[in-house]
Amino acid sequence: MIKRAIRAALGAVLLAAAVPALAAFPDRPVHIIVSNPPGGPVDVMLRVLAAKLSQQWNQPVVVENRPGASGIISTGALLKAPADGYTLGMVVASTVTIVPFAVDKLPFDPQKDLQPIALVARTPFLFIVAADSPLRTWQDFVAASKQRNLTMGSFSIGTAFHLVWEQTAQRAGIKALYVPSSSSGKTQTDLVGGQLDVALDAFSSAKGLIDGGKVRALAITSPQRFGGLPGTPTLAESGLPGYAPQPWIGLMAPTGVPPERARLIQHAVAQALADPAMKTQMETLGMIPIGGTAEDLAQTIATDRAEMEPLIKALGIRLQ
Repeated sequence: MIKRAIRAALGAVLLAAAVPALAAFPDRPVHIIVSNPPGGPVDVMLRVLAAKLSQQWNQPVVVENRPGASGIISTGALLKAPADGYTLGMVVASTVTIVPFAVDKLPFDPQKDLQPIALVARTPFLFIVAADSPLRTWQDFVAASKQRNLTMGSFSIGTAFHLVWEQTAQRAGIKALYVPSSSSGKTQTDLVGGQLDVALDAFSSAKGLIDGGKVRALAITSPQRFGGLPGTPTLAESGLPGYAPQPWIGLMAPTGVPPERARLIQHAVAQALADPAMKTQMETLGMIPIGGTAEDLAQTIATDRAEMEPLIKALGIRLQ
């Protein structure tokens, strides 16, 4: 009896010590690694989010840019850290839904080594044309592609832009020559100059040209009209009901972060994203704040991987 009482008391003491340890998180700086370079939309969004998390936690939240190799470098750095929630990764969709099926070998297994924490945002794309283009609507684009050879420009082969195009073209029955480019600026120059018929771009890149009257948006890939460009119809409105291909941005960690701590981080992220000022800032960057749970992110990853794997194999895409 005495031994059982001692064990019970000791267990209670250990449990009491563990609960404050989790509740006190974080008690030192938190680092968030991102594959995007400084100054781009994802980096800007992350730094605003980091500042809000820092205010909530009363601890520094440090952003570390590790660009290169389609997210392999940043993910490798993330996986060297302990699974304690103090090192997180802001991961773009392509790192875990495209790259694994387009390279010969990865130094990690994204399904086993990465733990979803929060679905942060969606990033809809825009189909745009030059201001003087005869294509006035998405339906015009579809119809014209069946009557003459069209060109469609965007980022390099194997990027999220390329895969969204291929997926959309299959759904809409569009035939057009895909013209890859290493930069949005080059694609935009070719579009305005008449070398391309249509381009697929990010809102953050295209908004200036739209406002300046250089290009027009035919459609956006978000499920509802986007607040930053409310006059632009969705693909669903334009003849593809239920279709809204949107890459995402998610917060992940090395597998093994305690569930209570992971939920605490997700709640803090959701609270920050619910701030109207944060929503407005993200809108200017072409992002839709989500604040989804770990389960939301895990399901999103599973759905996207199931769609991307056969598409990448069918197209024969290989990344170096």
